[in-house]
Amino acid sequence: MDNVLFIVNMQEMYAGKSRNKDKFSYDAETLIEQINKRMRDYSEEEIFYIKSVGRGLFKGAMPKADTRDADFATALKVRSKNIYEKNKADCFSNDALADFMRARHVKVIEFVGIDTGSDIGASALTATEDLDINVVYNEPLLIFMSPDKSGKYREKLKKTRVTFKQDWLEN
Repeated sequence: MDNVLFIVNMQEMYAGKSRNKDKFSYDAETLIEQINKRMRDYSEEEIFYIKSVGRGLFKGAMPKADTRDADFATALKVRSKNIYEKNKADCFSNDALADFMRARHVKVIEFVGIDTGSDIGASALTATEDLDINVVYNEPLLIFMSPDKSGKYREKLKKTRVTFKQDWLEN
């Protein structure tokens, strides 16, 4: 397994039809459609779903675990059993995910989905610096809810092994 696809935060709270469209005003339907198409280029075992879930009293703005908000958006195709939860920005704060990437000698992670603040930036930084994995930012398939935070990570990531892909979008 050399290349994998990480689908981040494609949950009901952020991308579902019942999301708060004032707060999450982007075109989630088109994003989901394009991500579903992108998955065709990967086998089931190469697709990873990363869910943000809040736990305990200080869950922040994340959906509470085991609620409808934490479920995947209905239109998203779930083709793999590789589902990992995180309760911090960096998806590799989930040790099981980091251990799996090391054990399978993953070479490249392609990120798609919704960055709610610094999720994808923090994860990409850990992947390149700590796990020695190259990263692809598939920008047409990414939504950044906090442009200031994501911009700061983007500048840091330009100095690492991150490829900013601008051209994958299937009509």
